[in-house]
Amino acid sequence: MKKIYILCSMLPVGIMAQNFTEVQTSMNNFYYSAADIADIDNNGTPDIVLNGAIDSDGDGNVDSTYNEVYQNNGTTLLPFVGLGADVTHLGDIKFIDYNNDGLMDIISTGLSYMDVVNYKQYRFKNTGTGFVKEAELPGKIYGSLEVFDFNHDGKTDYAINGTQYAHGGGFGNRLDYYKNTGAGFDLTENWVDGTQSGSFKVVDLNNDNLLDLVIIGSDINGDAVSKVYMNQSGVLVPTQDLAPVAVGKIDFADFNADGFQDIVVIGRDGNDDVYSAVLINDGNGALTPQIIPVGDISDVALSVGDLNNDGYYDFIISGNENYTAVVKTYIYDVSNHIFNEGTITGITKLGGPGLVQLFDCNNDHHPDILLGGFDWSASDFPSLTKIFRNNSTESNAKPAAPTQLNLTKNGNRFNFTWSGASDDKTPVNALRYEITVGSTQGAHDIAKYVVTTPSWFLELDPSIQNVYWSVKSIDASKVYSDASTQGVLGTDEIKSEKQLVIYPNPTSDKVYIKGGKVSEAEMYSMDGRKLNISVNGDQSIDVSHLPKGVYLLQLKIKNEITTRKLTIK
Repeated sequence: MKKIYILCSMLPVGIMAQNFTEVQTSMNNFYYSAADIADIDNNGTPDIVLNGAIDSDGDGNVDSTYNEVYQNNGTTLLPFVGLGADVTHLGDIKFIDYNNDGLMDIISTGLSYMDVVNYKQYRFKNTGTGFVKEAELPGKIYGSLEVFDFNHDGKTDYAINGTQYAHGGGFGNRLDYYKNTGAGFDLTENWVDGTQSGSFKVVDLNNDNLLDLVIIGSDINGDAVSKVYMNQSGVLVPTQDLAPVAVGKIDFADFNADGFQDIVVIGRDGNDDVYSAVLINDGNGALTPQIIPVGDISDVALSVGDLNNDGYYDFIISGNENYTAVVKTYIYDVSNHIFNEGTITGITKLGGPGLVQLFDCNNDHHPDILLGGFDWSASDFPSLTKIFRNNSTESNAKPAAPTQLNLTKNGNRFNFTWSGASDDKTPVNALRYEITVGSTQGAHDIAKYVVTTPSWFLELDPSIQNVYWSVKSIDASKVYSDASTQGVLGTDEIKSEKQLVIYPNPTSDKVYIKGGKVSEAEMYSMDGRKLNISVNGDQSIDVSHLPKGVYLLQLKIKNEITTRKLTIK
């Protein structure tokens, strides 16, 4: 495998320093913890759920498994509700709106001090005033959860990776897939080979709107593995073996803003040596490692986001180095395409095992830090959970929403495309999007989640004919735009679009329109620029002056506007 080594240089503190101040909260201090962040009450501020263990009696010894949700009032985090006796640690926890009611539900996995033998998985429904357990299933430890819509039906699925004990069958490492049916979840066991003490991500690597998978960790034999699985017509097929990582974390971002998601991986290989790299995506899902020296770090936690307000994704790690807690940032240098180690001040360095997440706690458009782990500098080695506010005063405007929305229907497949989004810092190629789809105006009962491409599709029930949808842009600081103007596709529009034919497509010189008299025509590039075109008397449009690429052609026929994608070859 080809490797590219990136030397991390130290730049002046004034350029690279990120300064933070601790926010006083009412959060518990969690051991062996995991967390997720989402707006559970739809008030515009991100809330937090944590699973882990706590020192309930203050004697310096961890003794109780405890999970709790904290609400954000815009200034600090306050306890909202605990999850009762159905709690886990040494696993993972995630928000998921599995019933599309606009309220974030919860899934969790791990073990409890009340039963250290039978690992558990729980699903909790959000009632608006609290959470009610809906399912209790066998769970896993030393693993993770991911939430996604794999089969494009608008309902969020999830997968769980890690170690599971089966009575009579011993321990096994599996990655299991739970497909959301609307009435429950269908389980596919061992969807792909699972790992222990690793990490996995479900992400579209080649921009075909099909979700792929990357996984690292130790297999059932204790061997280090790292694999890429590409989605081929709904089946995950192994396509690449990466440098094996036995213990570690991965995350994804479009670091170089070329429109394709890259992977950052930090961990230890089978020889217990550090492996740290950003895997650059060639656009087809093939990943090339660029090695990044991060020191002799172990028990790592990892998160991505724009730490220096230049619009490009960076990453932060926490863990242990030579029996000392470390927290480090790595800043992407746009000019030289390298990562430089930053200088971070104002935080308490907490080591692993723990957690780190970047999120905008106070809506000032700068990423703050949720940090958990051991304070190895203290005599009693406590595990702490803290939030640190980003002190940057630089401007970072929220993104602009897409301006051109296009929706077509072919059978039961609804194809969504959009363009015209922009941001003052983040390149258009690196923007992410939240797509919201409902059956009535303003609703989101069909789908609502984040995607990494300016297009998506849904395979919906034949009874669904009228679709209302909008899109928000998301920059590298995780700042959301306002929602776009809502797009609509109704039964009448579907009938008229079936009669409309644009040919040839792809084309190189002219395109012809059949199916109605065109009164107005406009063409836009995928970045939202309006282009100079006109309709000839024979219902043709000359596009020979335009460069090769994909465009949006907007036509007005009988006072109805329809948009089609046009490829110029």
